[in-house]
Amino acid sequence: MPFAAQQRMHFGPFELNAHAGELYKCGLKLKLQGHPIQILAMLLERPGELITREEIQQKLWPRESETFVDFEHGLNTAVRKLRQALGDEAETPQYIETLPRRGYRFVGAIAAEDVAQTNGTGSPKSAIDSQTVLPGKAWLRKPKSSRSLWIAMAAVVLLGFAAWSLRVELRRPETLRITDTQQLTFNGTVGYFSPTVENYRSIQTDGRRIYYSVLGDHPLRSISIRGGEEATLPLPFSDVEAAILHISPDGSTLIVRQVLGAAGGNEAPLWLVATNGDAARRLGDIEAQDAAFAPDGKTIAFAKGRELFLTDLQGTTPAKLADTPGHAFWLRWSRDGRVLRFSVLAGDDFQFTLWELGSDRRLHQLLKNWTQGTHVCCGLWSADANYYLFSSDNQYWYIREPITSDSQPSLLTTGGLRLTAATPNPLSNEIFVSAYTPSNTVFEWEPKADRLSAIYPDLQAIRIYFAPDGKHLAYVKRSSTGTELWQAETDGRNRRQLTANPLSPGSLMNFSPDSQKIAFVARKPDQPWRIYWGPAQGGKWQEIPAPPDNQSDPNWSPDGASILFGELPEYMTVPGIKQHLYLYNLGSQRTDTLPDSSGLFSPRRSPDSHYIAAMAADYQSMSILDVATGGWSPLVSHPNIDNPFWSPDSKWVYFNESERNLNVWRVRISDGRKERVFLRPTPPNYTSCWGYGFSPSAGMLLTCSDMRRNIFALELK
Repeated sequence: MPFAAQQRMHFGPFELNAHAGELYKCGLKLKLQGHPIQILAMLLERPGELITREEIQQKLWPRESETFVDFEHGLNTAVRKLRQALGDEAETPQYIETLPRRGYRFVGAIAAEDVAQTNGTGSPKSAIDSQTVLPGKAWLRKPKSSRSLWIAMAAVVLLGFAAWSLRVELRRPETLRITDTQQLTFNGTVGYFSPTVENYRSIQTDGRRIYYSVLGDHPLRSISIRGGEEATLPLPFSDVEAAILHISPDGSTLIVRQVLGAAGGNEAPLWLVATNGDAARRLGDIEAQDAAFAPDGKTIAFAKGRELFLTDLQGTTPAKLADTPGHAFWLRWSRDGRVLRFSVLAGDDFQFTLWELGSDRRLHQLLKNWTQGTHVCCGLWSADANYYLFSSDNQYWYIREPITSDSQPSLLTTGGLRLTAATPNPLSNEIFVSAYTPSNTVFEWEPKADRLSAIYPDLQAIRIYFAPDGKHLAYVKRSSTGTELWQAETDGRNRRQLTANPLSPGSLMNFSPDSQKIAFVARKPDQPWRIYWGPAQGGKWQEIPAPPDNQSDPNWSPDGASILFGELPEYMTVPGIKQHLYLYNLGSQRTDTLPDSSGLFSPRRSPDSHYIAAMAADYQSMSILDVATGGWSPLVSHPNIDNPFWSPDSKWVYFNESERNLNVWRVRISDGRKERVFLRPTPPNYTSCWGYGFSPSAGMLLTCSDMRRNIFALELK
């Protein structure tokens, strides 16, 4: 009997049982049989040697029963299936090298080992086991003699000491560092979707190719782990936007989530998309915010609302796993299938935390006592399972397993790149990340001259707001610790920083009509968004108290005595709670709900203070309030409305379409006439521009961002 048929052969994460005709990856049986298995066995019998096409033909396609055409087609098909199962490529082979017109050669590292311990059925133990492993009866047997007892006790002591020593050794902190970086994609649009609370910019890999989503045509794409040309996958639904959630252990199937509407949505249909281009199908009638394959490749965990479920590959009869303390997303299984870890967005403070569900189905929070980072989410295991990596403040950190209450993470990535997702290469010690270097510039578009020009480029502002007196301006800029609010004179001189860490302002702010006060949206780490107000020159900031917990879009009353504001968009709020508009009185410190404002957000008071415009929660319409009469009326309906702003003369309300549709529209207050103004320009080296107001010279202000996001390979050591 050939050597390979007598013992199991191990190479990389694979194990071939040639006698049984079975191939395993990380202990999981792959769906491969027949000629591909037989060819692999032939190659493993003589690693490093040429196995000619004639040898393969004589053994697997006897000349007397097969034509030459049958053999050529059969061999090519079998080798293609084998390479697909191994995650190998003919151009850059890790295991099987093609010698043109001659044959094939196994070039991977191979080791012969004894038959692995089985579970009594002749096959490796399942990677998924929801039951706690209990000691066998052999542990309870009584020693045959006193000497045997002493030997057994001594062995226990020695083994205990060895285990303790090993545990101490394993608990010693080990440095994980990046030794090399390579950029793999250059399209700049990796992981662009409509806004959602959860992070759906995930990238996935089988160790051969990397799968990701982009904005625009052919949104599902892949690329070799060493770069090169992008390949596309067919989209199974008509929406232009899709999010890849996870990949099956054998690399054959992706879980893809539809991204619905401008507001994203918390739950959407799930699809199973074949990586070889075969037809995709719905995962039953399940709608969820996230999902992930279990290591057995036959089970899928998914998160819906504040619950976790398990289902099969048909999506039938889901079984509830657990209740979660918030919206669960970024689900990831441990390699042995005994632990499910995930991120949670909990409460109105939008705090991201990491959680673990064990085989005992008990939940517990990870890194509960760690205070160095914020927005902790999106964890993953390294390929060897020795380290757990997670995201915090747009960088990745690592911690050695097992994680305990006193474990302290270490920073893995630093520098200007902001990381939005990562995935480990299962075949080597590297991770792939999607990352970008953010930058913003404010431009002014002059309609009559049809000219776009940068204003105050040295301020590096995200947005610029001009005081009504024409003497000052305020702006938000990025810093190493987040964002900061600054003020300057309109000639750009006498700049003054108004806020500092830990207060991080958003991009929405407004001067009071007398230019003496300013109101802006900001938050502290892991706290709700609140509106702060105070002297325009800086000083002590006053906070509008809750309720509501999350506040946005401040607008001053004509006398500067009150602030009109709204809540966050629907996709960033607790499901099922209607939004409203509010009026806060600075003197009485009382907040009142604006009548008949249910379901509205993003209020904008007209410059003459006669009207208030507000968007519907679904981004599909806008209403207007006549302040004099106190009555709301519909203003405009449109498939996609975002970021509205008034014309200086208070006759028109402008609004942007989505990032995909770059149109700027406007609607006239007097008769509801809607017209397209222009296509938002995108200057070189920028990915998007958004209109948000007008300058003192009546030019339209646009914030243009360079958010080019690409995939990088990071080698770890």
